[in-house]
Amino acid sequence: MGKNIRKLHESFQHALRGLNLCIHGERNFRVHMVTAFYVTVFALMGRADAAEGAILCICFGLTMGAELMNTAIERLCDRQAYGYDGYVRNAKDIAAAGVFVCAVACVAVGVCVFLGGGVLWTALGFLLAHLWVAMALLVTVPAALWFIFHYGRIQ
Repeated sequence: MGKNIRKLHESFQHALRGLNLCIHGERNFRVHMVTAFYVTVFALMGRADAAEGAILCICFGLTMGAELMNTAIERLCDRQAYGYDGYVRNAKDIAAAGVFVCAVACVAVGVCVFLGGGVLWTALGFLLAHLWVAMALLVTVPAALWFIFHYGRIQ
């Protein structure tokens, strides 16, 4: 039993290492993280119900999972290819298309939740009633932009 627990622990360590590599090395992954943060904040302010929240979480997980797979495919392709290879280019483009399809589906879900469910209007009403929250959110934007564009460069 101890050996199985150790293997489970090691698999979690490897997964967290991979996540850390992607956060540090992939700007698009950081874009997905920041987007998920702001969507979550607006969903909470807009009083999205549990089902809407669960659907948004599934969207975040699918898109970030697709980005992780895309990154893995790109790194393997870059490692194996010497010079230009049309098959490698196609594989990388198809993997990127998978992320794009997930992201577009998430936008469609977001439109349904925020516009169809009235969550956006409730969130905007909350912000108008609590201007300090709106200001606090605005203050986070430069930090979010720094995280997206500069975080991975520091090592």
